[in-house]
Order: sequence, then C-alpha cells, then structure tokens
Amino acid sequence: MEHASDLSFEEDGPKGHAHPSVLFYNIIAVSLFVVTALEVCVLYPPLNQMGDYIRVILLVLLAMGKFVIVVAFFMHLFFDAPLLTFLFTIGMVIGTGTVVALIHVMPAAEHPLKPRGKLHGLPGATPTPHAFEQWRQVASG
Repeated sequence: MEHASDLSFEEDGPKGHAHPSVLFYNIIAVSLFVVTALEVCVLYPPLNQMGDYIRVILLVLLAMGKFVIVVAFFMHLFFDAPLLTFLFTIGMVIGTGTVVALIHVMPAAEHPLKPRGKLHGLPGATPTPHAFEQWRQVASG
C-alpha cells in the first residue's frame, strides 16, 4: 500500500488519466474569476433591475457552479471513485435543502432603514418621521 506522499502527480491517476497540467488549473482559475465577475455584475445596473427572485436564483446558481468547480478540480473529487462523488453530492443536496427550508421557515428581518411608526388604526396615531426627515427638520431649524 502506497502512502500519499509517495505518489507522483505525473503518474496516471485512479481513472488512468494523467494529472492535469498547470495550464489546466490556470484555465479553471480564470473561469472562476469570470463567474465571480458575473456575480458582481448581477448587483449593478442594468442587471440589478431584474426581480429579486431572479437575481437570487441567478446568484445561487453561479455560487453552486463555482462550488462544484472548486470541489471537482481543486479537491480532486473529479479524479476519485464515483461512490465518493455520490456521497459528497448527497451531502451537498441535503445541506442545500436544509438552508432553503430554513430560509422559508424563518420570518423576514425588518429592513433597518424602514421608517417605524405607531400602529395604524389607533386614534391619533401619527408615524414617527424617518431619520432623514428628523435630520432635515433639525437642520432647517
């Protein structure tokens, strides 16, 4: 039985393929950069004009794509046995499903910049002015 430190990366891997070259990993790095640039572009005009759900779905798909690329090539899962790939994929699906379920179960957080006021419907209830409005009133004297 060989120890991992005794193995040479130039030899054939478990599937009989040679280990990828430095150029291959550079191509993977450039593709990860491009996907990251696309994620940033979604947050700026004109792509930020899309609906919130579309932007979130697009960002999640791009992030999952980056995750799969990193795991497959930099963690060498692509070169491992199919059973290990299957087990890792099942764990990822369960984890993603748990996060999606928790997002839908938890109540939405109140936006920190949303103006707060008294409850509507109470006699004499007037909403408290927004912080910017309070500053403008103080500044105008």
